[in-house]
Amino acid sequence: MEVEIVEKNDLEGATIVEGMTEKIFPEFVRWHRNSVLNYLRLGGKVFVARVSGEVVGFAFFRKIHEKLWELTLIGVLEEYRGMGIGGRLLEEAMKVIGGEIYLHVQTSNLPAIRLYEKFGFVKDKLIRGFYSDGSDAYLMVRRDFL
Repeated sequence: MEVEIVEKNDLEGATIVEGMTEKIFPEFVRWHRNSVLNYLRLGGKVFVARVSGEVVGFAFFRKIHEKLWELTLIGVLEEYRGMGIGGRLLEEAMKVIGGEIYLHVQTSNLPAIRLYEKFGFVKDKLIRGFYSDGSDAYLMVRRDFL
């Protein structure tokens, strides 16, 4: 299976994020394309994974400061999970994004935590009740890798 990763920092990328969040995440995590587009205009980035032309995953980064980024969302369609697509998205993003990256991840999301640790992220803090459903999150950080 060949996976194509492309950077889409435009309306198409924002629309992909909106559509994919509807397919992958609970309602409280979803993003509207206009919100994504606003962050893209401020330097944010969207990376898209395609298999045979079909969008199967994405990663959305918000630029907070010149050398500070937030991995806001990363997701892969359920039927494509476990195939390394999330890792490919992170790998391609890290070729472009420099500085420090932080993210929030549910403490129960062990596959995501393992993926982030593989890419050098470390647990920085436990945040109780972070998500609107009351679940806890880890703040994870990866420092200067470019």
